[in-house]
Amino acid sequence: MFSAMNVRWINLENKVLFSLWFIVQLEVGGMMIRSKAEYMYYLQADKEALKIGNKHPLLSPNSMLWLTDPIYRWERLLRKCEYWENCKPEQIWTIYRLWIRWRFARKSLSLGLSIPINTCGPGLCILHYGSIVISRHARIGANCTINSCVNIGAHKGGAPIIGDSVYIGPGAKLFGLIEISDEIKIGANAVVCTSCTEVGGTYVGVPASIVKREKEID
Repeated sequence: MFSAMNVRWINLENKVLFSLWFIVQLEVGGMMIRSKAEYMYYLQADKEALKIGNKHPLLSPNSMLWLTDPIYRWERLLRKCEYWENCKPEQIWTIYRLWIRWRFARKSLSLGLSIPINTCGPGLCILHYGSIVISRHARIGANCTINSCVNIGAHKGGAPIIGDSVYIGPGAKLFGLIEISDEIKIGANAVVCTSCTEVGGTYVGVPASIVKREKEID
């Protein structure tokens, strides 16, 4: 059983973590795309992450475009929605913003994606559409890869803060006020409920634990 001292320490630690999470929310939440230049940068980064060429899928030798092209169309709508919500708040644009929201909601529903705006950084790579749920409180860094059946959820007042170049395998579940450091790989069906701070590490299992470190991988 925990002593009173242990309980007080846990409460203090949770308060510190929540304060840090709240600061991050203020810094990146709600205003990820702040200009037309950033909007174009996000579009290009997403395109490169999905390896989308300039050719139409019918003319491309890459057969995977049959799968990734619908996702890129969705990502274009995601970025457009973010741009208009963040950069064009004037009342004159209200009807157009609502129309873009409606298009984005319909496309999300058709692909099984429940991903709010202003949660994912540039270079987002969704490998397979279908049943991906991300909390509006989560924050995902640049150049991250997300597979199908992934759930990134809020729990007890906080949601995951994920670094850059993170790979999240199929069926992985991440929840609560946790930090995922850069270049981490999370295995299929892993359940992550504590922070993963080993940069470049591989985490698998229920609950997830590290099985490979960056030096071992190299």
